[in-house]
Amino acid sequence: MLTTQRVATTTFAVVTALALTACTSQSPDDTDAVATATATAQPDARTPFSPYWDAMYGVYDDSAEIAKREQVEVLIAACMAAEGFDYIPVDQTPDTDAPDAEAYGTAAWVAEHGYGAFPTAESTRQIDEQVAADDPNLEYVAALSEGEQGAYYASLQGAAPDREALIAMKESGEVPAYDWTAAGCQGSAQHDVNGDDPTRSARYTRLIEDMNALAQAQAADPAMAPIEAEWSGCMADDGYDGLPTRQSAVDAVFAQASAYWDAGAVDDPDPATLAQWRAFEIDIAVADFACAETVGYTDGALAVQVAMENRFIDDNREELDELLAEIAQGG
Repeated sequence: MLTTQRVATTTFAVVTALALTACTSQSPDDTDAVATATATAQPDARTPFSPYWDAMYGVYDDSAEIAKREQVEVLIAACMAAEGFDYIPVDQTPDTDAPDAEAYGTAAWVAEHGYGAFPTAESTRQIDEQVAADDPNLEYVAALSEGEQGAYYASLQGAAPDREALIAMKESGEVPAYDWTAAGCQGSAQHDVNGDDPTRSARYTRLIEDMNALAQAQAADPAMAPIEAEWSGCMADDGYDGLPTRQSAVDAVFAQASAYWDAGAVDDPDPATLAQWRAFEIDIAVADFACAETVGYTDGALAVQVAMENRFIDDNREELDELLAEIAQGG
């Protein structure tokens, strides 16, 4: 069964008490984007953007959405078989019984894990076990040779960009437009089930980019200044001076690892170093969580987010309505 545990853990490792908004298309691996984009609402908060995100990316536990994902998995399996590989359709039933799935973001979780930035070996093992349980194909892939594994994933997802292409993307800051015909069996299966995806159309690229960028821009909204100032004052009272924004607490945690690698380290940090990083992380995360509760940070930031999203919708309503109409028509 699919579980939200790994996603929650990964996102929490970046932002923890900054909490998830209803939906965001940012990748959890993009630390800055995710940290900024999730700096407001509670995990189940609904905001003006929520109906749009629901339409654009589906609802995780919606029965119709689950049925579509199951169809996609069956088609992927047939496609991979034609390519000469075994593929077991991944169970799309939401796993609501994942261990501690509801604990993320609580005071108890923060006291044990901090931001999740430097997990213990046991936590990492549990995550790896959950990932393996979610995907029945990992054992099969692990038994393939390195070359076969490359061919497997090229068939499944499409050919990965080569080194030159990656360098070009990094220098330009641009990611090539999605092309389902180059996305392997997953791309063709998703297209067969869902048709053309308007959210990937060049016509709506700017709109969707602006929707995502709005979350990042929230930190600079003047309405956030007094909220951040209250939080900063509370943190100073707890012994953490010089933290102007809540994001700066997260940045301070990750700065430990950055300083280590920037100093020229080539080997992974030893257990003692990791323990030191983790101790600092938990201390500052606990203070962060408590101060956020004290000053009402989440509610205040959510109000700013709602106001920003409403203004955006008012300014872009016609294009948003056109996008929703295309999605309703199946692209």
